[in-house]
Order: sequence, then structure tokens, then C-alpha cells
Amino acid sequence: MINVSHYERSTELLGPYTRFVIWVHGCCFDCPGCLAQNTRFGEYETADCAELAEMIVQSGCEGVTISGGEPFLQAGELAGMLRIAKHSRDIGVIVYSGFTLAELRERPDAGELLALCDILIDGRYVRELDDGRAYVGSSNQTIHYLTPRYEQIGREYYAAEKRRCEIKFTEKQAVLIGVPSAGVLEMWQKIKKKAGNEL
Repeated sequence: MINVSHYERSTELLGPYTRFVIWVHGCCFDCPGCLAQNTRFGEYETADCAELAEMIVQSGCEGVTISGGEPFLQAGELAGMLRIAKHSRDIGVIVYSGFTLAELRERPDAGELLALCDILIDGRYVRELDDGRAYVGSSNQTIHYLTPRYEQIGREYYAAEKRRCEIKFTEKQAVLIGVPSAGVLEMWQKIKKKAGNEL
């Protein structure tokens, strides 16, 4: 079982091609300015690994992006889900983590998930180092190509000059997907305030 704050069945953000995106719940970091506080303190659901894998396969997306929260706190469960999905279809895997790659290589519980990643985007968010790069939060974060799968298209994709994001509304919530520019962030904060900060 995986603790999930939200999942999005299809987006063209957070990685090349179309992505199924999972935001896991739970984080061991407390980065000032973090936009994903709901993945630490908000509501979440417990999802069955096999059912989530089937949703990924059936989505038709080229791959899955996993963010959070901190994915490597549920490394074994996520690795199990990915193995099930990959058994049915060849999917690419991108993971955002607050841990650095060097730190993950020292964690005995991280190897299985790390071995399934095509791209790892690592490092804690540092507000003072937020330089506006398109798909990372701050300049200390590094895009690691762990396999050749996205190496060519990834270098073009992540070289984008402008940040892109989208806000999706459901009956129960609004979801911010992507890394927002200053203008979008200001609009998002206004939406949150109007909703009583419950997004």
C-alpha cells in the first residue's frame, strides 16, 4: 500500500511526453517555502500498489513521474508498483526527491527504486536559490539521467526558458501541476486564501 496525496492521470508537465503523476504523502524534510505542504500535513488515501500500477498502464501515458512528499520514504512500495506496471508495459520513470543521489546511494532501502528510475531530480528545495529554472525548484537541484531513455529529449525538455504549470479543478479540490512562475504562484496563493487554505 502507498500513501498518496494525489495522482493525475495525464499531463504534459513534469517530464517529457505524457505523464501519469503521483504525489506521495509524507516527507522528512521541512524546506522553507515548500509549495507541497499538503503532502506532509494534508489528507491522503492509501492506494493498493497493483491497482495504482493498473491505472498507470491503462492511462496510455508514456511514463510516470513520482513526486511528493518524499518518494524514497516509501521506496519499497513504489518499486513494487513500478515492477507490476513495467511487467505489462514499457514505461519511463522520473522521480523527484529531496535526498541527493549520493545520499540515496548510501541508503540500503533506496536501491530498488533507484534502479527503476530513468531520471532522478534530486536535492532539497532552497528558496534563496530559486532561479526560475523551468522544471526544478532551486538551482542546487540536479537532473540525473540514470538511463539513456530520456537523455536526448530530456535535455531539450528541461532546457525550457519559462516555467509552465496548470491548475486543475475537481469537485473537491484544486491541484497545481508543475513548477509555478512568480505570477502563477501569486494567483495560486490567492486561490488558496479564498478557499480557506484547504487546497
